[in-house]
Formats: sequence, structure tokens, C-alpha cells
Amino acid sequence: MAAARRGGSLWITVVAILATLLAVNTAATFLLGGMRFDLTSEGLYSLSPAVEQIVGGLDEPVRLDFYWTAGAGDGAPQLRGHAQRVREFLEELSELSAGKVQLTVIDPEPFSEAEDAARAAGVAQLSVDGVGRTLTLGLVVRGATDSREVLPYLAPEQESFLEYEIARAILAVGRSGKQKVGLLSTLPTEEQFDPRQPDRPSAPPVVFEQMRSLYEVSAVDPAAEALPDGIECLVVVHPRGFGEKMLDALRQWVAAGKPLLLFFDPWCETDPAAAAGSFGGERSATSSDLGPLPMEWGFTIPTDMAVGDLKYATRVRAQGPGGTQRVIDYVVWLGLSREAFVSGDPITGPLSQVNMMSVGQIKSVELAGDKVSPLIESSTDSQLIQTLKLGYFGQPDQLARDFKADGVRKTLAARVGTNMVLIADADLLSNQTWIVQESVGGISLGARVAADNGALVLNALESLVGGRQLSSLRGRGQYRRPFDRIEALRKEADARYLRRSKELEDQIKRSEQKIAQLQRSDVAQGGLILSPEQEQELVRLNLEMGEARKELRQVQHQLREEIEATGRRLMLLNVVAWPLVVAALALGWTSWRWRRRSTA
Repeated sequence: MAAARRGGSLWITVVAILATLLAVNTAATFLLGGMRFDLTSEGLYSLSPAVEQIVGGLDEPVRLDFYWTAGAGDGAPQLRGHAQRVREFLEELSELSAGKVQLTVIDPEPFSEAEDAARAAGVAQLSVDGVGRTLTLGLVVRGATDSREVLPYLAPEQESFLEYEIARAILAVGRSGKQKVGLLSTLPTEEQFDPRQPDRPSAPPVVFEQMRSLYEVSAVDPAAEALPDGIECLVVVHPRGFGEKMLDALRQWVAAGKPLLLFFDPWCETDPAAAAGSFGGERSATSSDLGPLPMEWGFTIPTDMAVGDLKYATRVRAQGPGGTQRVIDYVVWLGLSREAFVSGDPITGPLSQVNMMSVGQIKSVELAGDKVSPLIESSTDSQLIQTLKLGYFGQPDQLARDFKADGVRKTLAARVGTNMVLIADADLLSNQTWIVQESVGGISLGARVAADNGALVLNALESLVGGRQLSSLRGRGQYRRPFDRIEALRKEADARYLRRSKELEDQIKRSEQKIAQLQRSDVAQGGLILSPEQEQELVRLNLEMGEARKELRQVQHQLREEIEATGRRLMLLNVVAWPLVVAALALGWTSWRWRRRSTA
């Protein structure tokens, strides 16, 4: 009887706990509906202070038209989850703007007016299948003066830069006109007359054309003694030969905290002035020079050294011994991929490839006030090469033979303080490094972009022109959390597999070589039949090669089994073990409370 009463009391306690939780959740829904708590480690669902300042400083309201084809996301749960997070972020932005940011969520269903509006605004439509179904996930930001910024497709892989892109668009539509940028360059920025082809001037650098389409660009004469009034950002390209007054003007510009985008090149191969010093067809170059300013600003770039990198080396045709032509790695022409870019910065995070030529190394000056934060780095398979070897006295094949990596990553582009972006190469601005002119049978098909050099320049410029609020923004954390333990195990197993597979492959090759040698030896002796000893050796080698191949398959199978087993253990731990532990603790606490009450 007593046991029955105890059992009934236990169930009553459990029901009471559940009822209390339900009541608390219901009350929280009504009383705390407007309150939000972001408990993620990187504040994924919280607005950055810079974004709050940008929104709070708006003079006129901004409208956000968020286009999302909800029905098309039914078969793509990851994309649907991404779209939901984008919508939640926009709702948070609108709610905290006190009416300055007005959000409209639009579902552009097929053949609807909303779909026509999305197309007219420039929002991308992606094909979902081969029968005409499309998906839209984009944003249109509209200002009070009919200005408009369009984010055609909010790609999931660029989710960490969502906050930056939206803040940039809001700032852009709030501008009354194009912002003024000063361009101080010793390299050509417009089309040039080519005496070899007087009827066909050289094409202007595309990157400067892109810059002029977005900003009001004012050219600054390198021989001038002062900077023009009214410019909001300064771009300096390959500085050299500046007078003392211009150097002092630059010193004052940076000291005032004004934004500067600087291209400082220790070996600028695309400078037309270098052609005058070339001899015998060999390449020559010029070096940037800013006197004492780099040291004052907290960095140095040695002008007698360029960075060579075997991992990112570009394949070029070069003349080998005897005048033969062959393709080799030119270690100072770099095709830098994602691994070289700092992923958490909006300047470099969205990039895929940047091509550089004889780039310098940026070194931070100790005890300097401004901090040098890398944006682009070489691999560890790199070294510094004397620029003397890149001119008259060096050849690509010789550089490859003499190459010895020092195991140190080198900074090729960086932020300096809060108002400067520094890139240790000016050649990347030249069309020849990232624009490919295509033609068929002498008919020009136009230009094709082969790298993200232009995007790098425009991203850096926008980050600076947007002011310190925008430049202080970085990429957000990742919403998708990988299994770090599984990833570490995979890398460890991969390394072990690669080591063992290399040993086995070498063993197989040695066996094949011995078999081939036995067969050649027999043919050379005029025999068609192997001796008994040769036959036994051939059988042994074939067995050895077969065993090696079998072990290689076992290594692959073991690698897959280890990863799957770890995944199963983690799944059981997260899905079964921890819930059982929590349930056991809850029952233990309930039982303890019941016993305490019954003995009272």
C-alpha cells in the first residue's frame, strides 16, 4: 500500500514538473516575446555594434525587399535553413532600427507579378531542375532617392559575409552621390599609345575602369606637391620619385586617420618605364619607394627581395638547355588560391584566386603603433628570392633548381591599423595578370576574367570608403558546425594512409621493375624461356606485388571504417547517452525531493 502511494506521488511530481515547464514557456511567450538571447559562442544571431551604428545613423529610411521562393526549398533543407537564417537576421535588423529599415518578404511564385518584379530588379533566378523550376534567394536594398543596391543571390557559402554585404548596401543607397577617390599612380591608368601599333592603342586597365564606374575618381599628378581637396579615400599605386612635399602630404593624410589603399611593389614588371631599361629581351622592373613613410606607418617591404612560392607557382614556357622550349614552374609568378586568403575578412573571404607577379613580403616593425593584420599569405613552401635574379641574371628553370623553402608563411597583403590596406604588388592591376582576351580565327570574342584581382581591389576600396564602421566588420562565424573530432581523425588517417600507400606503391614499382629487368635480361640472352630461378623470382615478385595491392585496399577500407565508427560513437553519445544522463539526473533529483518530503 505504501509502495503504491509512493509510486502515485512520484507520478504526481513528474506531472507537476511538466505542467510547471509548460506554464513557464507559455508565460515567456507572452511576457518575453520581444526579448532574444544569443547563446552561440560567436554571436551568430546578434548584430555587430558597427551595423547598429550604421542603421542608427540613417537620415532616411531604407527598404529591404527579400525575395525567397519558399516552395522551391522543400527539397533542399540546407538551403531552406540558410534562407530562414537570412530572414531572421533581416527581421532583427528591422526591429532594432526603430523604423529606419523596413523589411518586406516576397515569395516570387512562378508567373506572378512578384516574379516579374524580381527579374526587373536584377535578382538571380537559379534553375532547380531540368523542367523549368526556378529558385530565387536575393535582396534588393532601396534608398529614399530611388538609389538601389542588389544582392542577386545570397549564397550559403558566403553566409559569413551576409552582415558585411547588407551593411555595405545600406551605406551605398544612403549616399547622395558617388564618393570621391583620389588616384595617385605612376603606372598608366588609361589607354596608352603604342608606337608598335599606332592604330591600336593599348587597352586601359580594367580595374581602373571598374573603379571609375563606382566612384568619382580624381587623378593626382605624381609630381604634385599636395593632395586635392574633397577626396574621401586615396589610392596610391607604385609610388616612386615623389617629392618631399608629396611625402609630407601623405604623412598628414594617414596621421589624420583617412583611408589609404597602397600598392607597394619591390619589382614591378608591368611598369612601362622598365622597358626602357631592358636588354636582350630580358625582363626588367622598377621598385616602389616612399622614403621613411613605411617605417613610420609600422611596416617594411624589402625592395631587393621577392617572394617565391612553389605551391602557387605559375606554369610558364621557358627556354631550356640547347634552346629547347619546355613548361616549368615560375616560382615568383603566383596564382594564389583560397588557402592563401584570410577567410574571416570581407576583403579576401569571397575570393577564389588572385594572380600576382614578383610580390614583396610585408614585415611588421616592432614597437610600431599600428598593427599589421595579414589578408593574403604565401604557403610554407616559399622563400625570399633576390630581385637581382629576376632580371638579367636569372632564368625560371634556374630559380626552380635553386629553390629551397624556408617553411615560413609570408604576408603579401595586409590591413595596417584601421585606415590602410597594403598590397605588396602593383602588377596585379595590369590586365595581363587577370584578363584573358579570347579570339577565334582573328575574330575577337572579348575579354574573360581569369582571376579575382579586380574583386580584391574593389573589396578593399569599398571597405575603406565605407568608413571605419564598415572596415571594422569581419566575416561572421559559421552556422554549420563540423564534427571537429571526425575531421581531425580523417586528417590523421589520411596522413597515415598516404604514408603507407606511398610505401606500398614504391614496393609495387620495384617489383614491376625487377620483373621487367628479368624479362629484358632473358630476351637479351636470346632466350624465350625463363630459367627455373627466374621463374621462381617472377612468381615471388608477382605474389609480393599482389599482397601489396591487397594491403593497399585494406588501408583504404580501414580508413573508411575508422571514420564511420567514430561517427557512430558520436551519434550514440549525442542522441542516446546524453539524453539518458539528463533523464537520470532529473529522476534522481525528483526522487531525492520526494524522499526529503516524505521524511519531513
